[in-house]
Amino acid sequence: MPFPLAAIAGGLASGAGSAAVGGLLGGGAPTYEPSPLMQALGEYGQQQLIASPTLKKQIRAEARTFGSPGAKEAFLQSYMGTFANPAFLEKTLTRSYKKPIDWEAGPYRSLASQAYGQQGLNMPEEDFQRLVNVAKSTGIRSPSAFSDLTRQDLIASDRVKTPYDIEWEQQFGTMPRDKQGRLLRGKKAYSAQGVKDLASLLLG
Repeated sequence: MPFPLAAIAGGLASGAGSAAVGGLLGGGAPTYEPSPLMQALGEYGQQQLIASPTLKKQIRAEARTFGSPGAKEAFLQSYMGTFANPAFLEKTLTRSYKKPIDWEAGPYRSLASQAYGQQGLNMPEEDFQRLVNVAKSTGIRSPSAFSDLTRQDLIASDRVKTPYDIEWEQQFGTMPRDKQGRLLRGKKAYSAQGVKDLASLLLG
């Protein structure tokens, strides 16, 4: 059960105030000694921050269930800053960082293809290799971070439809793209049948 911080702070202030008053009345320098209760609270908090051997074992076991080193590292990194004894995490992460990422065997290609597919695009091989090179140069290793990189790249290259683009398509039809998949905003796709229909309407 968590202890209210305000009550603890009040107890500290009260204890320090009593010590100061005693020092003034007695003529000596004020002193403060933590009460048994304060010591117990301090030990309680410390115990909550120290990972027990059993918990360390459980965390390592769960980390081994991740097929990709990058996914395993992301899982372990989520615990950093949680424990007062993070050496077991740092040791495991250091060993994992030495293992190269298999960009083909892991989920990286499928995640990138999925991001392209959501925009109605096929992922060119050169795009995937470029994304891999960016990931290597920036230290990206986890599948989720690689997926985010792919989506950010699609947005930056103007290949993701905005709500305004979707609204435009509802009125004018599918928005055309160039050979690289970039949206050609403000232009309608050419339709041979549409031209014939318009010509027939004008010429009668």
